Amino acid sequence: MRQFQSKDRKSLFGPRAPRTRTAQLPGTAGPSASKLDTSLNAAGIALQLARDAGEAASNVPYVKAVAGVLSQIIKIREDIQSNRERCHAIIDLVKLKSTTVLQCLDTVYRVDGVEGLEDLRSDLEAYADFLTVVLRDQLEPWKKRSRWSSYVNRGKHAEDLHKLERELEEFGNRFFVKRQVAISLDARAAVTLLSKPLPSPEIIPQALPASPEVVIGRESVIESVVQAIVSSPEPRIAVLGQGGVGKTTVTTAVLHNSRVAAMYLTRYFVSCERAPTTDLLLSQIADALSIPQASRSGNLSSLIVHHIRNDTHSVLLYIDNLETVWEVDAEQANVNHFLEVLSGVGSKLAVLITMRGLQEPKTSFLWNPTVLTGLSKHDSATMYETLSGNLVDPSAHVLLSKLSGSPLAIKLFALMVKEGDSPSQLLSSWDEHGTKALEIGGTHRLSNLNQSIHLSIFSPRIDDVARLVLELIALMPDGLSASPPWFEGFASVLPDRSLLHPALRTLRRAALLEQNGEPPRWQMLPPIQQFCLQLINPASPAVASLVELYVTKVTEHWTYTTSASHAIILPEMTNIRELLLYGSSLQPFPSLIGEASEEYASWANWQGIDESVFLSSFLRLAVPARHLAYIHRRIGIMHLRWDRLDAAEASFALSLKLFTEAESRWGQADTHAAIGNLELRRERLDAADLSLLCALRLYIQLHSRLGEANTRRSIGDLHVCREELDAAEASFSLALNLYVQAEYQWGEANSHESLGGLYLRRGQLEAAEVSFNHALRLFTEVQHHRGEANTRKSLGNIYLRRYRPDAAKESFTLALQSFTKIQDRQETAACNFLLGQTFLRSRELDMAADAFSQALTLWETIGDYLCIAQTHQAIGDLYLQRNQLDKADVSLNLALDIYTTKVRSVRDEVLTRDSIKKVQLRQLKDGEEAFQYNLNEESLQYRSDKPFQHDSRHDIPRTAPHMHPRHIPSMSYNPAKRFSYHSNLSPNLSSRFVEKAQSPPFVNILPSISPDFDRTKRSSWPPR
Repeated sequence: MRQFQSKDRKSLFGPRAPRTRTAQLPGTAGPSASKLDTSLNAAGIALQLARDAGEAASNVPYVKAVAGVLSQIIKIREDIQSNRERCHAIIDLVKLKSTTVLQCLDTVYRVDGVEGLEDLRSDLEAYADFLTVVLRDQLEPWKKRSRWSSYVNRGKHAEDLHKLERELEEFGNRFFVKRQVAISLDARAAVTLLSKPLPSPEIIPQALPASPEVVIGRESVIESVVQAIVSSPEPRIAVLGQGGVGKTTVTTAVLHNSRVAAMYLTRYFVSCERAPTTDLLLSQIADALSIPQASRSGNLSSLIVHHIRNDTHSVLLYIDNLETVWEVDAEQANVNHFLEVLSGVGSKLAVLITMRGLQEPKTSFLWNPTVLTGLSKHDSATMYETLSGNLVDPSAHVLLSKLSGSPLAIKLFALMVKEGDSPSQLLSSWDEHGTKALEIGGTHRLSNLNQSIHLSIFSPRIDDVARLVLELIALMPDGLSASPPWFEGFASVLPDRSLLHPALRTLRRAALLEQNGEPPRWQMLPPIQQFCLQLINPASPAVASLVELYVTKVTEHWTYTTSASHAIILPEMTNIRELLLYGSSLQPFPSLIGEASEEYASWANWQGIDESVFLSSFLRLAVPARHLAYIHRRIGIMHLRWDRLDAAEASFALSLKLFTEAESRWGQADTHAAIGNLELRRERLDAADLSLLCALRLYIQLHSRLGEANTRRSIGDLHVCREELDAAEASFSLALNLYVQAEYQWGEANSHESLGGLYLRRGQLEAAEVSFNHALRLFTEVQHHRGEANTRKSLGNIYLRRYRPDAAKESFTLALQSFTKIQDRQETAACNFLLGQTFLRSRELDMAADAFSQALTLWETIGDYLCIAQTHQAIGDLYLQRNQLDKADVSLNLALDIYTTKVRSVRDEVLTRDSIKKVQLRQLKDGEEAFQYNLNEESLQYRSDKPFQHDSRHDIPRTAPHMHPRHIPSMSYNPAKRFSYHSNLSPNLSSRFVEKAQSPPFVNILPSISPDFDRTKRSSWPPR
């Protein structure tokens, strides 16, 4: 063997001495070769290889240095927090190059006698110095650097990585091409082992990927791509879309399509997953084309084109994940140039590429892009059932909706279920861990949803500002609104507001954001949102500024009486809710968050949304006692709205206590007024009188005309409940005067509305109509949409009572449109119910059926059983008019079941029972008539001297489900007698009803519409 000594100079490896070289003859004494026997193993992993080499070559300092530094670099590879794909690929390149070097050295050391290693040693020492600098100055600091610092220095990192690539390529050229290593093969004569370049490693072209076994929901897309390839003279196809959307699956299916295979007998597949540079991409394409290593001199792209042109068949080149190299700024121009060169081949070559995002390469020729989106709900469920072997259960249905049609996510979900995880467990894990919940082992993008999304969000094209914008939008479930108040406010939370538009463009091109709706909103899919929520730093100033923006907007626009507030607050209700909840977890939380949450709850209550649980979460905050008291009062108002009277009473009591301790007379007055309304709801009129008088006294002391006017209007409602209509009129008139003095048009409109309801109760329809028209004019002036809608609904009731159905339909329709616009589901359902009754009276049965159906759907969504029962009752009457007795019986019995089990309404129960008896009477009458007709036919048969022959023409259909006409013993139509024979059909029939049944068989008695129902109980109930 041989022994090396260093030259006389200081270096990383210590002082260098003059080098001597000795050749050892077989059997002679010399350095032991056993130290090198365990040096390297080409089949081992690089880390073990480096460690073994360092230990074995202890007498060769530079080899040990290369191996030692390499082992540290490989270890740091796993610890780099940024974990960027390009950095991984380059460090993998370091492994590959260094491993090859060490393998060659192992071959050198195993041969007796070495010549000409002086220059090789210099190269190795320089290479070791370079790796040490990279380790000390770049990789080690990356481990300690924060994410934000990594963002800021991203440009410098890119330059360092590019320098590392150049150094690696230069060393490879020197080592493999220019350097000739002379080695003596035996003791008698020195033979130059490496007088020619080292033999090229065996080239193994990438085989075509297997055709996908399962392709669901992509048949039309595959067909369109195939058609584009076979019909275009020079196919240049780009399949685009977000990560995990199925680009590779679609293109692989296209690659194996019979028409494509027949036209392109030569097809090549190249993956760019580990090719972060253009040179590596060209090398992989050359490998795929089986171009010998020795022939790869000069311009490799021209060599590739020449090879394709010389192919005897048409060629299809499929480049997968081209964005890996194209997104690198320093490589984008090179990639575009290479694609231009490929395009020069002409019609002989078809190019098929896949790229993450929505942007294809910018070349002189036009690409034919195909953008993939998520699967439909049906296809998502089909894919899950096909891969998992299970049907979609409720938990799977919920999780599939959260995956938004992402094929990769659905595939991982289905495979995990097939492995034994239950959908409910995975749903809980998704809610807790987000995208980390879906993985089937490993960190590859196709087996780990988190890694797949990570590659998109940490790609080179996504800079720091774009990533920050993405994280902030993830906090908003409905996305970023393009309306100026919110868009400009969002821009103000960024370090530079002018960077928002470029960031949004970048995110849209990367398919991480999309614009939807009108006005447009920037939104992301739930899996991306889940991933981004894991990245958010709660201590970030931008996050605190965003929460502060929403808190400020809510407190500024606290009143819902103006259209300006409607336009700003209503579209952002979901975002406001989530950001207020997120803000409550910040330390410190915004100072006005308690007040903002109370104002948001007021808006929610106005919309008919129960947010009592949401408000309760703010009670734990260390907000001032006065704010806590307001929150308790608002919670009580919500309990009152939703008929939780005991809970409302407890909240009001606690609120009153806190206001009393804080010596807030305003708060005490407001709470006493709320307690008065609660007692009115419970019909404890004396207690209501006492609370309202306390509130009135406090408002008078505070010189609050508005408070006094509101309380006098509530006292008027109290008088209405006591049937003291004159006193009620006086209270409403006094409240109206106070509102006029205070120049409060909203209050004036409310007073006119209350007076209109009073006149309607008295039957003074003309006076009621005048009052409601005054209210409508005022509500329109103040742009109070809810007031307009309520007044139009009341006017519709008047028109209905005055037999003006067309005016009633118009009024109810306008009210319905207003309630739909302000997203009040309860009142929307009520207007649909009233429209249905109006159509029913006009005998427009189809229109009535549609209106009742929409009302019933909304009531079932809300869960209001009384209104559900009333709607079933109205639908039963509709079927009765259509003479669909079986359906009428079903609907009416559904209503009766709700009245007897869910809610107690004696009046409605009696009306429903009467309607059921009408149905039964109609069924019995139809059966009697059928029986009489059949007897007449039989008598005709008997009068002829022919035996009776059954004729199917005389078969009478059974109209009553519980009896047959032949079972009726009496031919005369006597309902009282008939019920005595068939008492089992209607056990609850009373003698009173039997007497009523002797009147004409059917009179259409509609449920009466009483517009003077108690508004203090529930304004959303359909009038009865």
